[in-house]
Amino acid sequence: MLSIGLMSGTSMDGIDAALLETDGSAHYLHELGHTSISYPPVFQLLLKAAELAVRQQAGDIEKAKQYYVSAVKHYLIDELDIAEHQMSDKLAELSTYLHGMLTLDAVIQHSTELHILAVKKLLAEKGYAANQIDVIGYHGQTLFHSPPRKVSIIVGDGQYLAEQTNITVVNNFRRCDIDAGGQGAPFAPIYHQALAIRDKKIPLAVINCGGISNVTLINSACETDLVGFDTGPGNNLIDRLVRQRTRGKENMDRDGQYGKQGQINTTVLQALYEKSIIKNGQNYFLLMPPKVLDAGDITLIPELDLLSLEDACATLEMFTADSIIRSVELLNITLPTNWILTGGGWNNSMIREEFIRRLTEKIGNSVRVMTADNAGWNSQAMEAQIFAFLAVRSLRNMPLSVPSTTRVPRPLSGGQTYIPTYGVTNAVKKLLGTRFLDKEK
Repeated sequence: MLSIGLMSGTSMDGIDAALLETDGSAHYLHELGHTSISYPPVFQLLLKAAELAVRQQAGDIEKAKQYYVSAVKHYLIDELDIAEHQMSDKLAELSTYLHGMLTLDAVIQHSTELHILAVKKLLAEKGYAANQIDVIGYHGQTLFHSPPRKVSIIVGDGQYLAEQTNITVVNNFRRCDIDAGGQGAPFAPIYHQALAIRDKKIPLAVINCGGISNVTLINSACETDLVGFDTGPGNNLIDRLVRQRTRGKENMDRDGQYGKQGQINTTVLQALYEKSIIKNGQNYFLLMPPKVLDAGDITLIPELDLLSLEDACATLEMFTADSIIRSVELLNITLPTNWILTGGGWNNSMIREEFIRRLTEKIGNSVRVMTADNAGWNSQAMEAQIFAFLAVRSLRNMPLSVPSTTRVPRPLSGGQTYIPTYGVTNAVKKLLGTRFLDKEK
């Protein structure tokens, strides 16, 4: 089957779109290309405010819609240090971008429109027509994730995407896992394992560093023998700190330029371990895997305010690298010697170099660390590829998650299918069976 995956991550910097040909297994899995679109700063701001609104209302999306403008104001003041006399002009700018509708519904609609644009861009660049594509795996934009409350707010209009592209859409991947008692994440391990099986790379560790960092440990070709969990921050805290200190003029520490000029403050580093991620009253770094984080679980601690931008970045970048090592140490198992790095966080050379140094200290000089690109994978496309792969598995009722990755009681499929009025391929009709016939009626 031909499947497009769409992913907009917690960094909220844009959309990645990837095309796969696969049957949902490692034995038939071919990458056919990818593309991306970047969000303009104004839309990044609107999404960050949406995330804040939903977090303030503890995952109640309807209440968040009522208080969205208030959340925008809070974000402008607290995160970007916008003065009160500048507020009216800034709100007018945001409203104009959304065609006069400064609402959470308008943000969600615009997000969906941009995902449609990403699909059309991918098809045009790779020379495919919509009627050749069987399915789109549409993750949507995560705004809030709290498994203990059985709440995961991931926005985007799946039916609208299906109708506008004339392609069947699968989204809402995490709902079944959460309803069954799982954490609803991570979902990457099954895809990482498929790549490792295909490319004969087992045993293997895969470390993704995005807004949040997570690890997949692959010891065999058995799906129930996977380990996957969130280790801690990736770029999340660094990006937030840089945005605050530069009043929104910069969104990241590009290539670790600030961190390289700074000094790691070990006292603040220890405080980060003690205070930055307290989840349900417990220190996240002391919890045994599998475990999962929401971006809102990770906080900038006051001690960072005492440091220069350079020293704060250096300390946070060491925190990201070191917390990955400390987290895998909790497992008390023999670690693989082959490690693959994926995700935009590794573009920060300070994080990458500190991680490799710490990993070599842990495992020894036999360790082999490669970027996904050097391993023959595609780091930029990886997250989107995951949901292209999972969309096919969803249609085929194959597991998306297993107990050792999400704490779900048993291997479980999931996803919600949206069928367009026109454009369902014969392969999808065959898999959907009576579900497609019911839609036709």
